[in-house]
Amino acid sequence: MLAKEWNDFLNLIPRLRKKMHEASRKAAEDCATHFTPAQMDTLYTIATRPEWRMSDLSERLQVSAGSLTTMVNRLIEAGVVDRYRSRLDRRVVVIKLNEAGEELVRASRERIMLNLQELMADLSDEDKTRLTEAMGIVVDILSKIV
Repeated sequence: MLAKEWNDFLNLIPRLRKKMHEASRKAAEDCATHFTPAQMDTLYTIATRPEWRMSDLSERLQVSAGSLTTMVNRLIEAGVVDRYRSRLDRRVVVIKLNEAGEELVRASRERIMLNLQELMADLSDEDKTRLTEAMGIVVDILSKIV
């Protein structure tokens, strides 16, 4: 039975991601550059630490170093990420969000939260509570296996 529920859950994720990306896109409308879902995921991940080694970020995002370099180059061109050499080890390339990137991520997260509130407005308080509890359980269990 778990396989069916798992499959049903996974089939909902792309639709939910699309709705969430629509909110991210609205937050990025003020920018000259359109950000793809993959670029926004990369920005959200970069935002979880003050700085990232490219190799660690590549591993976290499960993309090749070459693909990540291309992505980061585009984010640098868009003016939201900075890249530099580590002061401790000049062989290490480090990236971080700059002020514009931090603002984009902040605005995007705000839009996503507003969008989620709109999407869930018609849910009963009981369903909202159940969903919150279920998501906590899912995150707890999945964090043990990935």
